[in-house]
Amino acid sequence: MSMPTTTRFKITPNTVKRAAARFLDVVGVNRAGHFIQKKLYGDFVRAVNYHAVAPEAAELFEQHLQFYARHFVSVDVATLERFLETGEWPYEKPGLILSFDDGLVSHFEVAAPLLEKYGFTGWFFVPIGLVDLKGAKGTAARYMNGNQLKYLDGRHIVGSHTVNHLRLNKTRTTDELELEVAGSRKMLEEFLGHPVVSFCWVGGEEDTYSRPAADLVERNFRLGFMTNNAVITPSTCPLQLQRTNIEAEDPLWLVRFQLSGFMDVFYAGKRRRVNRLTAISEHSVLNHSAR
Repeated sequence: MSMPTTTRFKITPNTVKRAAARFLDVVGVNRAGHFIQKKLYGDFVRAVNYHAVAPEAAELFEQHLQFYARHFVSVDVATLERFLETGEWPYEKPGLILSFDDGLVSHFEVAAPLLEKYGFTGWFFVPIGLVDLKGAKGTAARYMNGNQLKYLDGRHIVGSHTVNHLRLNKTRTTDELELEVAGSRKMLEEFLGHPVVSFCWVGGEEDTYSRPAADLVERNFRLGFMTNNAVITPSTCPLQLQRTNIEAEDPLWLVRFQLSGFMDVFYAGKRRRVNRLTAISEHSVLNHSAR
């Protein structure tokens, strides 16, 4: 007679993080983190990023938006650049940038209607080479088509996320980097018919940032987004705007944890190393202010 098998619970960094997040939420620390940040930083902007927003996650995603609407105000390009340049912030609440990576069709079908319902501007970072790319035979399209992208551009913000969704690590050739950074801006601008000022790095692992790519981002964009967890203040470099990853299916207690400031501390070492690697020059700062 065979013995019944048992399923072992595997402890991973993610399970530890979720357990800690749940405990801190129960005891009220996650909520307190929001107010502590206001005391520490004064006026600030927080940027978050999502990937797919599947229909089955729409209800949870709407709960996120309800939470954001209570505690933050929506931020567009003009508001962000004015804050970075002058420190001007006319609101009592901190700002929130809601960004969406990869140009997925669920951004158009699910995320955008809910953003508009709650008065939020979405920042959609699109790999322009994947627009109109269909899913595998017999499956739904994964990426937006051109008409869907133009709809979002008319109501929200569209930025570059490279051409082919490639990580810009040091193994890339000069031609590859030129295409994925400078080429992505040119292609998006030709498609949309107006300047594109923002760029978002693909991946987020430490080795996906490289100096040659950073030089190209400097020369082609005014705003650069990364994913290394930190608030945005007037002293933040406009090409090192850090985001916090949240997914549409995350429970609200995990969202509160992600925005509480704990992950900012956890990512501090990586963030310093990446910021040193990609730091813009004084000459570049002057060029950006003149654009």
